[in-house]
Amino acid sequence: MESLFTITQIILAVLITLIVLVNITKGSEYGVVFRGAEAIFGGEGPGNFLNKVTMVLVVLFFLNSLILTKIYVNKTKSPLLKAPSIKKEKKVKPSGENIPTPPKGLPVIPQ
Repeated sequence: MESLFTITQIILAVLITLIVLVNITKGSEYGVVFRGAEAIFGGEGPGNFLNKVTMVLVVLFFLNSLILTKIYVNKTKSPLLKAPSIKKEKKVKPSGENIPTPPKGLPVIPQ
């Protein structure tokens, strides 16, 4: 599933790049090359149509980026980000037998 979204992301990036390069603006000198497109797209030429296609592709690119980010975050969640679970340990009351005695030869602090 992740590879499908990655391939889609690459295709969208290439399409956006190509459409932006082909897009004709009012001040563009390259408009003469695409004058035949007036018959297909109407009197205004392909400008308005290409602007709409560019916007749709950019929105799809953005949504695909969000989906890929969500997939990547879920895939690489670190255990450090999870809240640590606190385990309660039973408190053991020390009995007289278990109290260690200091080794011999150590100075004793007077009380």
